[in-house]
Amino acid sequence: MSEESRSVRLRIFGVVAMCLFAAMFARLWYLQVLEREELQLEALGNVVESVYEQAPRGRILDRDGRVLVDNKVVQVVTIDPRVLADELDADEREEMYLRLAVAVSRSGRLTKLDAVEDEVLDPEYGPFDDIPVAVDVDPQLLVFIGERPDEFPGVEVVQQTVRSYPYGNLAAHLLGYVGPITLDEFEAANTSIDPTDPEAKTYQLSDDVGKTGIERIFEDQLRGVPGERRYVVNDVGRIIDELPGRQAIPGNDVWLTIDIDVQALAERELADGLDRARDQRAKAGEAAFEAAAGSVVAIDPRDGGVVAMASFPTYDPAEFVNGISTRQFEQLTAEENYSPILNRAIQGTYAPGSTFKLVTSVAAMEQGIIGPSPPGLIEVDGGYLDTGTYLLPGCDEESGTCEFTSPYSGGGRSVTLRDALVVSSDTYYYRIGGEGFFRLPRPEDEGIQATARAMGLGTSSGVQLPYERAGVVPDREYFDEQYAAGVFLRDGDQWYAGDTINLSIGQGDLLVTPLQLANVYATFGNGGRLHQPNIATKVTAADGTVVREFGPRVLRDLEIPAEITEPILDGLNGVTRTGAIYNGTASEAFGDVGVPLDRWPVAGKTGTAERDGKADTSLFAAFGPADYPGLGIDVPGEPELAVAVVMEEAGFGSVAAAPVSARIMEPVATGAVPRARTTDEVSALIAEAALDAVAGEPDAGGTVGDEGAADGEAES
Repeated sequence: MSEESRSVRLRIFGVVAMCLFAAMFARLWYLQVLEREELQLEALGNVVESVYEQAPRGRILDRDGRVLVDNKVVQVVTIDPRVLADELDADEREEMYLRLAVAVSRSGRLTKLDAVEDEVLDPEYGPFDDIPVAVDVDPQLLVFIGERPDEFPGVEVVQQTVRSYPYGNLAAHLLGYVGPITLDEFEAANTSIDPTDPEAKTYQLSDDVGKTGIERIFEDQLRGVPGERRYVVNDVGRIIDELPGRQAIPGNDVWLTIDIDVQALAERELADGLDRARDQRAKAGEAAFEAAAGSVVAIDPRDGGVVAMASFPTYDPAEFVNGISTRQFEQLTAEENYSPILNRAIQGTYAPGSTFKLVTSVAAMEQGIIGPSPPGLIEVDGGYLDTGTYLLPGCDEESGTCEFTSPYSGGGRSVTLRDALVVSSDTYYYRIGGEGFFRLPRPEDEGIQATARAMGLGTSSGVQLPYERAGVVPDREYFDEQYAAGVFLRDGDQWYAGDTINLSIGQGDLLVTPLQLANVYATFGNGGRLHQPNIATKVTAADGTVVREFGPRVLRDLEIPAEITEPILDGLNGVTRTGAIYNGTASEAFGDVGVPLDRWPVAGKTGTAERDGKADTSLFAAFGPADYPGLGIDVPGEPELAVAVVMEEAGFGSVAAAPVSARIMEPVATGAVPRARTTDEVSALIAEAALDAVAGEPDAGGTVGDEGAADGEAES
């Protein structure tokens, strides 16, 4: 064979060899690079496991953008269950748990051995989840555990985002709290979620969820899109690779109608008012003034926005951040502790007492019971002799009570509609109810109820908060329902004149919430527009983009004419003033505080609701600045604020609730509402005061705690 032929063959062989090697390398590259993920998934026993990370929740802000609920980064002790299974037997795990509990407790976070074991064994955690056993620990614990890997295998101190409250427990009931999701909540939340959607806000059994207040009602907005880590796991449960995952997306921010300064003012004045009420001395044989609970609601009548919502006693939502024990939760819900977790503003129901006379007055004038005679029972300016006792004409003693008495026992006074509101004459309204509404043919005899419902009573207000109660506007149908349920001993056919008479003064089976009561006065103050109370103004994304806005929500316009509003306004304005003939029942309270009634008139009504075996419930409702037709005062625009104060077992409305309202409305009227301080600001003031005391210098900044409700928190 020639040299030339041999050379050609070698070249051909080389080309073939190169092609074969190229094909082999191409195949290997294809299998190891392009098809790597797919082939790994197809490997025997290999699966992809996803581990989800909670996204930071959105913030909650007040109307001016001040942050009421935020997030903070804390140190969390976690345990990797895979390390425990691989490296430790049962006895070694027990010993490690004990060492860990001791180390965490010494760092300042009391932790028991049982608590660590319970967390590790909790079935809500998956096999690839790092299990948190202690939250918000001292950062120094990171160094301590990091230096001892042999003593704490699988244990890490990592960072986690949790809820924080810059203003402490201010507006706790309104804001609500978050807690571990229950199985029922988990199933309900994931039912309507598409798990294939990359932006789906899916839930895991280890997640937190809004439980009450804004946290619950705006859960969909506040919750972010969870992050995801994806692992390839072999048939014995070992991670062999990590695949590309997804970053968590923070939740949206919710802006409220609340003014945190007015909120702080309302909470402080409510707590102080209850303290003063407890100092009253009960008469012999009467119940003591417990005055342990109450509520204040402030609404802007112009748009229905809730400016403040206070409930006492209160609680600290931060207690739920690190988990709360069953014993602690029972204390928060126990009736003997006055149920601190209960939001009395929307869940407490009370007889409104004489504050309801506003509704009775409107109903009586609309239906001609107060008006020209005939057919009216009494004219607007007609006098009625109030002796403190009312005897129902033609009454049959066998069918019910015939004589009705009131707290007034002054021997007799002549009162008109205006005067009846000023001095809170019960007998005037007894007559309106017994000889007016009850004597009308059915169904017109339930005219008080019709007006009450038109003004928003007897049904939920529609405020953007969970668990609101509707209250009760009793009528014959309600009596039938209660009789059928075995609650009442008589049905609707046995509705007597006494039931209508009691209803006319806000007693009997009538029940309202403080929010409803404030909204009634806001509705009358703005001329008859009944708003659904608003608690939120807008929702914004993390970049500030507006996601959703909430404007005023008008349910109906009652269009109350001037001939009805004017005499009632005169009477309500007289309640807060010293008059030429009669002093108003709240005149002392508003005079003592110095509310500038000449330029910021307040129209209001005291109320005292009787409770069997207990001291009376004290109430006051008002709005301002209000027109005062009798004095020719015409305030530009509509009232700015409507306030309702309800104080349980606190006595007369003029003595307990009215002063609280006056102390809230005076700073609003004068533009001198104290600024609420954050807990950090309070801590700085306390530290400064302590340094001044040590140095022997006088406190130039005033007494810590004289402004803002947050100050009161620090003291308590």
